[in-house]
Order: sequence, then structure tokens, then C-alpha cells
Amino acid sequence: MSNKTTGSNDCLDGGNAKVNGSNYLKLQQSQIIRNNIHAISQLLNTGLNAESLDTCIKLIEAGVHPQALAEVITQIRREVAALRSSEEH
Repeated sequence: MSNKTTGSNDCLDGGNAKVNGSNYLKLQQSQIIRNNIHAISQLLNTGLNAESLDTCIKLIEAGVHPQALAEVITQIRREVAALRSSEEH
């Protein structure tokens, strides 16, 4: 099977989606979007590092309800704080 290109609307990802240009452009745009989301997260003082934020984004993209995810994160933070507090005493 050859990777010969025949035009600007070639299907470059094995038939899953048509991409104008290359998959690299798609990945690069995704990284730019993720960087912008991380910057917004920092401005909002969410306390999520880049890895945690990426995990949250992937969960939301997979169909997890954003509000439910936020509630779980808040609950985990409360429980961690309580554990740390009990360890100090």
C-alpha cells in the first residue's frame, strides 16, 4: 500500500477523518488548544497541573459530565486535606 498523495483533501489518517494538510497540523492545533486551556486554568487558579488537566480533558472528551468531574475533584481535595490534617495532629 502506498502513501501517494493526490490532492489537498487526501485522507491521511487511515480513513478515519479527512484532514487538509497533515496529522501534524491537527496535533499541533490540539497542543495549542491544550496550552490555552492550561493557561485559562492557571488564571482561574484551579490548582490543576498540566497532566491533571489533560486527564480531565480526556475524561470530558470521553463523555464524563464536567460538573460531575468537578465535584469528584473537589471531594478528593477535601479528603486529602482531611488526611493531611489528621496526620499533623
